[in-house]
Amino acid sequence: MALTPAEKQKAYRERKKAEAEVAQTKGKDIAVSLYRKPFSQWAENDPNIGECDMYMALAGMEFPGFDDERDAQDYVIDLEAFGDIDIVGADHVDHVEDAKGAIGRAELVISCMLDTIVTLANSVNEYKRSEIQARIKELEQSTDIDRAAAMKQAVKLNKILNQLDKPVRRPFPQWKVTGI
Repeated sequence: MALTPAEKQKAYRERKKAEAEVAQTKGKDIAVSLYRKPFSQWAENDPNIGECDMYMALAGMEFPGFDDERDAQDYVIDLEAFGDIDIVGADHVDHVEDAKGAIGRAELVISCMLDTIVTLANSVNEYKRSEIQARIKELEQSTDIDRAAAMKQAVKLNKILNQLDKPVRRPFPQWKVTGI
């Protein structure tokens, strides 16, 4: 049986209300009300946090640590120094205000580090590709080298380029609980 206009309107309003609720919690940790122990207190005894310190030290960086419950805004470095924040990192700037306590900071660090990793990986990939392509051009234009040796080297360089075309997949656990 067909719905009456009033029933259609009621269903429409319920859908809109549900969509508004989802939009309001979008990007926010919906399980935050379930946490009793502060993340900073839990992190004190977590060996993984110590490993993070070690990995960052190996990379020549200092891990921010999560030994207190201050919000992410207390740790942000001067963003204006980086120019137009509407373009660069705008998503993260919006989330800094939402990052509350040590757990919010940890989630923001994960998000920023992932974007840093992807950006740095793209840069390294572009560098290697441009250098390898330059060597291939040199081989094509060279008259000093044996053609058989040049072809062998060009095949090797093209195999390297093919490997650089492939994405890397490293699985890791979900760290943010949003919208169910």
